[in-house]
Amino acid sequence: MPEAEPNGPSEQYEHVLRSLTAFSATRKELARVFAKSVRIHTTDADAVVLIIEAEDRGAPLTPARLAERVGLSPGATSILLGRLEQAGHIERTREETDRRIVTLRSTTTINAKADAFFEPLQQQLDQALGEFTKEQLALVARAADNLRTTMETYLRDSDTTP
Repeated sequence: MPEAEPNGPSEQYEHVLRSLTAFSATRKELARVFAKSVRIHTTDADAVVLIIEAEDRGAPLTPARLAERVGLSPGATSILLGRLEQAGHIERTREETDRRIVTLRSTTTINAKADAFFEPLQQQLDQALGEFTKEQLALVARAADNLRTTMETYLRDSDTTP
């Protein structure tokens, strides 16, 4: 049974937030299934995806930045990176003039596995978003960015840490 159309701004806001929450939950499930498909723990798969995404953006991660992104201590991140390196999924390189800086790079093997898993979905997502105009997509992106920024500000400014 389809969900009823929201009435009024408050119900529309809640509808948007419910939809984004459901999207986030589905994305987490997708990450879990990817991890299972490559036979690694979900935290390891999250790290691999973050490393690949950072490389794709032209801004590869350092171990410290990865630790922040996955929410692990530096020691736990080092153990995670050891597992990923031993499995042949990542490499630690020293590419900067400052040789102390370690850069994380994904291997061609894990990239091929990620591509095989995610490319069919990417084609379906492209098709799903293809029905919207550039202006509509810009509006959705702006709304999502505003919500993300609001949550990041809340986390930064709130005394929510244990």
